[in-house]
Amino acid sequence: MIIILLLIFSVSASLSFVQHSEADPYEVALKKAIELDKDGFYEESIGYWKKSLKDSPANIRLYSSLKISRTYTRLGNLIRAEEISQALKESHPNYYESWFNYANTAGALKKYSQAISAFKKSIAIKPKEGLGKVGLAFAYFGDEKPDLAIAEFKGAMKIFKANKNISWYRDCRMAINQIKGFARFPPKFANLWLEKNLKRVQDTFENSVLDFEGILEAN
Repeated sequence: MIIILLLIFSVSASLSFVQHSEADPYEVALKKAIELDKDGFYEESIGYWKKSLKDSPANIRLYSSLKISRTYTRLGNLIRAEEISQALKESHPNYYESWFNYANTAGALKKYSQAISAFKKSIAIKPKEGLGKVGLAFAYFGDEKPDLAIAEFKGAMKIFKANKNISWYRDCRMAINQIKGFARFPPKFANLWLEKNLKRVQDTFENSVLDFEGILEAN
């Protein structure tokens, strides 16, 4: 009897192990990538983000690719980040996320005209998303078009006010005042300010869109 019980336990344990080991590989890779990313091990996370692309749902492939692009940006490899974001906007031409990510990557490379076009595309897809207008405003400022930048900030303020997003509403108003203050200085004077703000726009996008815990629950 004891031998039979031991055999049953052994078989049950084996089945449990098989079920656990047969969990979708992309989920295992994704959870590891998320963990490494949170702990700041960005270079180590890339391999796991790439593993999560295999045999995963379409939204996981898109968002993991966005994270790969973003991670290369954090590591200073902007050329690789641009290559990935370029491919994403071509493979997902109707997605706000792919255009927004490409716009920010172009902005980080100071390719402001490309950033402007891409932000405009993201706005066309999601006209009621104020962050796209904020990104466009900063891209216009980088392209030495402060008047157009201010106009976009004002448009974003209307959206944020309607959505009761007080934080970004105030930040847009502050940005307008700062741009007016920069007018008496050379155009490149505010480079560091612009770089930090474009990064903040991308961080806000990433934190709001790439919620992998929620994405996994939805799948």
